[in-house]
Amino acid sequence: MSFETIMHGVLDRIEGARGWAFLADDGEIVFRQTVGDFETLPLLAAYHGITVGNYRRFGLRSLLENIRTIVCTYDEAVCILKLFPENYFLVLVLARESNVGYALWLLEQAMPALLEEIG
Repeated sequence: MSFETIMHGVLDRIEGARGWAFLADDGEIVFRQTVGDFETLPLLAAYHGITVGNYRRFGLRSLLENIRTIVCTYDEAVCILKLFPENYFLVLVLARESNVGYALWLLEQAMPALLEEIG
């Protein structure tokens, strides 16, 4: 099953999901999917790419090695970041009223298959 297919299944199960992107630390989007006309996904993804990349580059790599998930809340959205090996990460964007706990659980369930896909 492809990375996109796995994440499409996750996205479809979360009410209020806006989209997701799989990125390298330098902000390059490898895969992405949005719901509707969510045009700001690349901007949000790049913003978080800079943040995660800076953590890894500026000596905080050891801190990030023990962190699997980062949740960022904003006035209009929630971003869930899942850190992957080899300087990649996933950002899932949800509406504020989405069930964040359920989204975290779904992502955790999908991680073995996602890790297998990026091999």
